[in-house]
Amino acid sequence: MDEKYPTKLTKGSHYRLTLSLGGEGTMEMEGEFVGYIQYGSDMALMLRLDGDAVRVVPSRSVLFFDILDFKDEKDDRPKENGVYFG
Repeated sequence: MDEKYPTKLTKGSHYRLTLSLGGEGTMEMEGEFVGYIQYGSDMALMLRLDGDAVRVVPSRSVLFFDILDFKDEKDDRPKENGVYFG
């Protein structure tokens, strides 16, 4: 990775999230980022917890997160060649 700090969430990376519980305080959780999922009209994060359980966390409830272990994610999308037809 050329950048000093990661600029996106990548699959396989481990994060510690601090979540808002509304007026009832906060909650911390750690897990491996699996990907994004549509959750109603919002997006949510999917994290694999210890024991292989996967938790879906609505993105609006995330206050902040810490990067514990960052993995580079390969971009398998085809490279654009700059030529467009049609």
